[in-house]
Amino acid sequence: MNDRRQAAAAPIEPPPRDSDDDAVPIDLADIEEVSAGGRRVSLATLNKLAPVGKFGKYHLLGRLAYGGMAEIFLAREVQMDAGQERLGRFCVVKRVLPHVATDRQFVTMFMDEARLVVQLSHPNICHVYAYGEEEGASYIAMEWINGMPLSKTLRRSRDRGGLALPLTLKITAMVAEALDHAHRAVDQSSGEPLGIVHRDVSPQNVMVAFDGVVKLLDFGIAKAASHSTRTEAGVVKGKFAYMSPQQCLGEPIDARSDVFALGVVLYEMIEGTNPFKRATEFDTMRALVYDDPPSLAERHPHVPEDVDAIVTRALAKKPEARFQTASEMQLELERALARMGEIVTTAHIGARMHEVFEAEIRAGPRLDTRISIPEERKDASGTSEASAKIAARPNATEKLATMPDMAPEPSRRAREGNRVLVPLLLVIVVVLVAALGGMWMFGTSPSPAPLASTVAAPPSSASTHGVSPSEALGTIYVNSRPTGATLRLGTRGEVGRTPMEVALLPPGEWPVHLTLEGYEPWDGTVSLAAGQRLEVIHALDPIAVATPPPTTAHPTTPRTPRVHAADAPVEPAGEPAHLAINTRPWSRVFIGSRLLGTTPIGGVEIPSGSVRLRFVDRDGVEHLRTIQIPAGGDAREFFDLTTDSPP
Repeated sequence: MNDRRQAAAAPIEPPPRDSDDDAVPIDLADIEEVSAGGRRVSLATLNKLAPVGKFGKYHLLGRLAYGGMAEIFLAREVQMDAGQERLGRFCVVKRVLPHVATDRQFVTMFMDEARLVVQLSHPNICHVYAYGEEEGASYIAMEWINGMPLSKTLRRSRDRGGLALPLTLKITAMVAEALDHAHRAVDQSSGEPLGIVHRDVSPQNVMVAFDGVVKLLDFGIAKAASHSTRTEAGVVKGKFAYMSPQQCLGEPIDARSDVFALGVVLYEMIEGTNPFKRATEFDTMRALVYDDPPSLAERHPHVPEDVDAIVTRALAKKPEARFQTASEMQLELERALARMGEIVTTAHIGARMHEVFEAEIRAGPRLDTRISIPEERKDASGTSEASAKIAARPNATEKLATMPDMAPEPSRRAREGNRVLVPLLLVIVVVLVAALGGMWMFGTSPSPAPLASTVAAPPSSASTHGVSPSEALGTIYVNSRPTGATLRLGTRGEVGRTPMEVALLPPGEWPVHLTLEGYEPWDGTVSLAAGQRLEVIHALDPIAVATPPPTTAHPTTPRTPRVHAADAPVEPAGEPAHLAINTRPWSRVFIGSRLLGTTPIGGVEIPSGSVRLRFVDRDGVEHLRTIQIPAGGDAREFFDLTTDSPP
């Protein structure tokens, strides 16, 4: 083996940690204690382990982990064969906790994840077997990956000589292949592209099985055209240290955002540290937008130049300078391995996992078997009475669930009072019914309720079409470009600012009116059917302003000069430009009386030239900044408002 191959195969020593590394926040997903605890159970014992309960067609063997919204069980699928139960494959059951089961938005997002991933079939993506609702709880049944997250694999490997570069490149190539499959996936019923962007590619969401198979998981916040929930404009989702610059700024993203995140993961696997992670989220996001990471080839002379070039290209600030698809990145990684003369299989990765996690593999997974889940009971009407009652270490959710059982029995005096109160209430009801009937017979009607005007239906109402109110109600979602326009909706009047979703609307014709300072007002009418969800998205036309064009324009200027003086002159505005802005702490941003939105804000259209911005932070304190924006260009800015002197 030549020197180049020997150098490439050698594990890369992590750099010495600086004294201030302890100030860098640790992601909770990295901490082992987020598991449910309990004892380790060997694989041989799993086949003989008595279940702690039954959930639908699954025998629950023990709890693997739990959080504030859901809990995860190791389970075994049960098949019925001639009236006899036959044990099937092991799987993981993730079910929503009782206190969030009524949160429609969360449950919808939970089901979105299931509907999304069940359509993906790739050896490097965690498979979803089934999803739905059982015993009043939404759940997802998925593949059990007997292994460790890549984040923990990297930490443990550093203590044992590091992860060899060929293994690093192969693991990254497997994740890139999984991402490419997700990016190109189409809806199996319509054939339309799903438009998936994972948005949370990180070492915590990559599992490395003990047999060497690499799996990408957790599409919980993935962006997809098929999702029934929409991400609110300006909302940032994902782990900050792995976001693309566009994701940090709330700008539109596509598959190239996941390529950037995978580039960060690759850099961290080689270097040992995340190149952008700082002491605060604000500083981390600023580094992602502006800072270039140190060259790997300069810090590690044994890293081939072509590998350094792959990382550099994946971490390009502009999407058009990155790999345009994850498959392009995968191809370059495989070519780099070929030039190194290395062939890496899952068996090689599995051998390294056995070296690093020998004790854990021998002991088996950690399961909390101290819980007791009674079998489902049904009353005479067939309604399920089953609920999970935890015997050991109940969390807040479980305590709330048991509170109704602790209610004291009514006293004798209370029972006697009820015997008198119930007949009296019946007499009052009879009198009211008789009075209402008399008013109907003589053509009179009771006065309308004070809130009747706020729910007035348009001409075509539920009663007109003979549709019950629950079936007739619909929803209208309205957005504008730029956002922040005042929305008036039919008889509802002014309902808020875009983006805005208005629910519980009767079917019929609904006038839509949008106004925004500096833009022409817009009027339209939409026809809402019973049970329908309409989307209205309109680009507002700016009001023409006769101003001389600016003498210079720098569309590619990476940062914009700022003026901190509150009394800085404001020059006439030029042609439209786009501004992406973020602050610490979060704040509302105004130009004059026009609200641009709440930070982070991405790609909002504003006039060019010298622009005065007014910030109102979370404490209600105002801050002023003036920036120069090139005509027709894009400006990006971060402001640390905590450095301002108190008023």
